[in-house]
Amino acid sequence: MEKFIKLFKSGTGQNKGNILIPVAGIMEIKQESDTVVNIFYAGNSTAQAAGSINYGADAAQTVPAVTNVVQAYKITHDAVVANSSSMKDWLNDAVEKSLQLSWQQPVYAPGGLPVSAASAYVAVTITAIELGVKAAGDVA
Repeated sequence: MEKFIKLFKSGTGQNKGNILIPVAGIMEIKQESDTVVNIFYAGNSTAQAAGSINYGADAAQTVPAVTNVVQAYKITHDAVVANSSSMKDWLNDAVEKSLQLSWQQPVYAPGGLPVSAASAYVAVTITAIELGVKAAGDVA
C-alpha cells in the first residue's frame, strides 16, 4: 500500500490546501536553507538538454546532452532559526510515523510544525510545494 504525507500549503489560487507527498522511494530529505527543504527520491532517470557543437566548416548542429536526475519536491516555508534542521527533522519524523501506520491508513497528516524564526509561538507556514528534478550530483 502506497503511503502519503499530507501537507497544507497556504496561499491563494487553486493550488493551495492539502498536498499529498508520496513516501515510497524517498532517498533523502535535505534542509537546503532556512526556508527550503528538498525531498529526493531514489532512482536516476535522464533528462536531455539541447546543446550545440560547431563542426568546423559544417553548420552548428544541435545534439542532446544527457544528465542523470532524480525526482524532487521543493518545499518552501517561513524561515526557521538560522542553521536549524527543524523542518527536515519534522519531515523525517512524519515519514517514519506514516510508515508505522496500518495499510488501512495510507495518508498521514503530521501536526506540530516547527516554530518560525520570527517567534517561538508561531508555527512555520508552508508557502510552496513544487515537483521537479534535480541533478543527481546535487543530492549528496
